[in-house]
Amino acid sequence: MYAQQDYKGRVLDAKTKESVPYVNIGIVNRGVGTVSDEEGLFHLELNKEEYSLRDSLQFSSIGYKTFKQAVKDLQFAYDEYPEIVLQPEIVKLNEIVVTNKGAYEIQEIIGYQNTGEKIYGYWKDNIALGGELATKIKVKKGLRKLEDLVFEVASNASDSLLVRINIYDEDGFKSFPGTNLNTSGKSIFHTIGKNARVSKVDLSPYDIYVKNDFILSLELLKIYGAKKVSLVLMAAPNKYTHSYRKYASLAAWEKLEKSAMAYQLNSTYYSDKPARNFKALVAKGKKATNLNISGFVFFAGRGVSGATITNEMNGESTVANTQGRYVLKAQKGDLVTFKAADMKTKLIKILDRTRVNVNLESE
Repeated sequence: MYAQQDYKGRVLDAKTKESVPYVNIGIVNRGVGTVSDEEGLFHLELNKEEYSLRDSLQFSSIGYKTFKQAVKDLQFAYDEYPEIVLQPEIVKLNEIVVTNKGAYEIQEIIGYQNTGEKIYGYWKDNIALGGELATKIKVKKGLRKLEDLVFEVASNASDSLLVRINIYDEDGFKSFPGTNLNTSGKSIFHTIGKNARVSKVDLSPYDIYVKNDFILSLELLKIYGAKKVSLVLMAAPNKYTHSYRKYASLAAWEKLEKSAMAYQLNSTYYSDKPARNFKALVAKGKKATNLNISGFVFFAGRGVSGATITNEMNGESTVANTQGRYVLKAQKGDLVTFKAADMKTKLIKILDRTRVNVNLESE
């Protein structure tokens, strides 16, 4: 038996000599991996004797060419961080996207939604940096741009977590996650706060276009505060799609049959025909039922004039009148926030009731 050794280093940009943060580092499909920190530094416990001559340590990051080094050639340093240099990759504009846009732009909600079911996906202590939790998003064929992502957090034991949103084609082995469809040259980062219940990520600056089904993933990059991670996300009942997970950077994917994380996206669908009686789609082949919810926002028994009520799933927002009354478009499963000055924000999940009265508390 051989002892594990600490292989460490610092990842730099070949041109600027600046640190490259959050690089995926690992031995492909062997369950040994990590990511570099914000300074480009990394540590990886491994033993060269456990790997074959064909095994290599891979360094990959959006915007850079992938670099590989044979495990047998790795040099261990004890008092310094050897430099690993990555070459920037030229970002090419997708001219096909520009020329294939339809005459009409239709706003569609795609993905999967939790409507009150007690179904969860989670990261526990066995997840390492670079681990991912992904779901295949089924859509009708045709060009669309991904505008934003919304997901619901059930609980988070850490002070906060830094994650990366990855969008994959299903062109990997056995239709597993393959090519990263984010060709912007920039990673999509998002911080999940300790008390966050709903997270919304703006995808529009990254110009991500898809034409068919795709796979969306959250990747763990950094844990703030507590050393151990315990993140629980809401999932959704769906027997027509699959989820995937891996426990470390560049590890093998594991398929989770007939399951879906509650990842929901707003998108722009390009069509040659105008929309007729369009309704947002949540999950392939299932029409969402739009409705109006209404009620009053109270504090200490009185209506709260000017309270802001926002549907976090579709972006709709309204303001309560002088009596505290409001009306808002929503559907079952939507998350709605109620905010007012000097009061605690309240988050409500819409279930079957269309009449929703809310009592706010002071800060």
